[in-house]
Amino acid sequence: MRRLLPWALLVASLAANVALGVSLAHRDGSAFPSEPLIFSKVQLDPSQRARISSLRTELLARRQENQRNLMQLRRQLAAAIGHEPEDRASVDSTLRQIAESQARFQAAVVDHVLAVRTVLRPDQRPAFEDIITGHMQQAGGQMHCGLEPPGEGTSP
Repeated sequence: MRRLLPWALLVASLAANVALGVSLAHRDGSAFPSEPLIFSKVQLDPSQRARISSLRTELLARRQENQRNLMQLRRQLAAAIGHEPEDRASVDSTLRQIAESQARFQAAVVDHVLAVRTVLRPDQRPAFEDIITGHMQQAGGQMHCGLEPPGEGTSP
């Protein structure tokens, strides 16, 4: 049973990655729309649009870096799982690294949302908060990073 758990975790992780890939492929192969959802929901002045675009570009770069890191960690996990004799300490260490990487990126998304919020005037914030609430409800409580409509991509 102990040997089966790591394999089950790996299969679940791979299945989640495939599901994400399929959903992104169905959206014209693009992970993010050309413009954040907030641009169509909130009347922004040119400097606000520029600042939000800059924040988004920074976050997307972090997301790409995080994805590369997670891919490497998952390869490392697969190797650790297949190692004979079993090295449970290596498997557990890699699982912790994966969780930490995901948590760091989640924190970066929250930082991004807070940074976007500071760009907005008080009268613009309710519409932005509606977007965030929609994402949180649609994504099962997970924050996203690109400001797309709920259920698409990964963003507030």
